[in-house]
Amino acid sequence: MATTTLVNSWTPTLSGCLRTSDYWIWDYEVDMDQRTVLGGPSQIQNCLPSSWGGTVTYSGTGCPPEYTSACQGTDSASAVTCCPRAYGFTCQPTTTGGLHRESFRCMSQQTGTDTIHVTRTALQTNTIAFETRVEATSLHLFALAIIYTTPASTATDGSSIATGSTTGTSSTPETSSGNNSAALSPGQAAGIGVGAGVGVLLLGSIVAFILWRRSALLKRAENTPNVAQYTNYPPPPKPRELPTNSEPSELDAFSVR
Repeated sequence: MATTTLVNSWTPTLSGCLRTSDYWIWDYEVDMDQRTVLGGPSQIQNCLPSSWGGTVTYSGTGCPPEYTSACQGTDSASAVTCCPRAYGFTCQPTTTGGLHRESFRCMSQQTGTDTIHVTRTALQTNTIAFETRVEATSLHLFALAIIYTTPASTATDGSSIATGSTTGTSSTPETSSGNNSAALSPGQAAGIGVGAGVGVLLLGSIVAFILWRRSALLKRAENTPNVAQYTNYPPPPKPRELPTNSEPSELDAFSVR
């Protein structure tokens, strides 16, 4: 994973870095873990970008001016290994070469038989010794590499977007998928239709009941007798006494014989 951004114009802070005759033997005092390297251990602090490590991958778009691309992974998104231009370095397989093989990814085979001066540094005991060695085609010169990978472009909302011709083609299915998700399935459409039909029938039944009820009330009002027609007649006349023309008299008495 990319950590720190590597600017293309980055250069070592010291002028003595990457000298073609600066040979060192980095001796970890372990079998199969010593090699002749271009530059000494101090270059980790003075001649490499900050936060450098054997497996650190920077975020960038190209190798620094003093370096060149030695190898890359199988696709365009893979990391690029940058090696110094001083020699024709290639990428060393990181599966062999001791415990620290991942730090020395750049390798160049020696081509001459010249005598060279080498500084040996024992990293366990922290001692330094000066030696002379004769170059041989069976020997190699190693160097520390700078690794970078180009991050994918990011949208304004921070999400990662793809670049290249696939961007346009992938957007169409996504839009189509969004439309399909908003559409109704046949079952859903049928359900909505049935529900609407039931609602219309129910509303019609309610309206018909209201009209029928209103008509029934009107008819009942028409057939109900008007009480007023029985109560508005004038009162009957009061009864009168029969007139009397004579005074009442006793019945004639029958004589008893």
